[in-house]
Amino acid sequence: MAMLPSHSMEILKHAIPGPPMLPVGHDPLPADLITNLLSLLARTSESLVGYYQHADSVAIDQKADRSPVTTADRSAHAELAQGLAKLTPDIPFLSEESTTEEIRERHNWRICWMVDPLDGTREFLDRTGEFTVNVALIVDQTPVLGFIAQPLESRCYLGIPGAGLWCCSGENFGQLTTLAPSVSPGRYIRMLASQRHSPKRVAALAKLLTGLDLPVERINAGSALKFFALVDGRADIYPRSSPCYEWDVAAGDALVRSAGGQVLNETGLPMAYNHRDTLLVDYFVAAAPSGLPWLPLLEGAHNLFKESRGTHASSVIKDLGNG
Repeated sequence: MAMLPSHSMEILKHAIPGPPMLPVGHDPLPADLITNLLSLLARTSESLVGYYQHADSVAIDQKADRSPVTTADRSAHAELAQGLAKLTPDIPFLSEESTTEEIRERHNWRICWMVDPLDGTREFLDRTGEFTVNVALIVDQTPVLGFIAQPLESRCYLGIPGAGLWCCSGENFGQLTTLAPSVSPGRYIRMLASQRHSPKRVAALAKLLTGLDLPVERINAGSALKFFALVDGRADIYPRSSPCYEWDVAAGDALVRSAGGQVLNETGLPMAYNHRDTLLVDYFVAAAPSGLPWLPLLEGAHNLFKESRGTHASSVIKDLGNG
């Protein structure tokens, strides 16, 4: 039987890193960008905790896709938009709460911030605590910097592909701990899913994974917290088989790349951002650095969800759930 590498973490204290380099012809990012952005995320997280603790004051509306949006979503959007505009005035901002007009302009952007100001609105409303703030810097369709903050735990993960991965805590998220994944043999595959995922879909994905000759264990996590589990060694794979948007994925992709893993689209290629007519992501597979061949799973998932509807895989069965 094959052995799956599991992951342990080497913990080191580290100073706040400098920002990534931008392409030739662009002004460099401010040297203190990451320090100031961590502080902005800490403030936004604190604001969201305030809304969470006073749920009666949170107004709820419904967007065109019938997903909920709250005053907390809009407040976090405004705080991040204003803060990033001050820190990087020449870099445009694309958010889940951006207007239709703002989203139309994105096709001309080589560089942009891609943000989900409150990922896990349903979890926020259901009071599970599993909600996050996601921020990624996209350069030439690639995430070069990613942050995912978990407000209720007062922590933020920071990833710079090619440079490192950190867990940030303390005042203004200013205390950084380096996360250095190491690989050792394991006995089963730990697959991430959401509580809202239906047993039917999870069973179908687990069946695909059994082709690797290892038992499969399901690990539940909400919102972008699944990416935390991938990069800190608690899980091996996150197959997302229901539609989401690029701002749901980009920051987590940066973390996974920083850990040495990969996030693949339905064709088996690395995810790319802000280059298609749509921001909808049909499905993807995010994998920790294990060395196992995840591509057959991706191909199997593509066939599974395509056949289940008899159309292109972007039309995923609605009754299989989201998350």
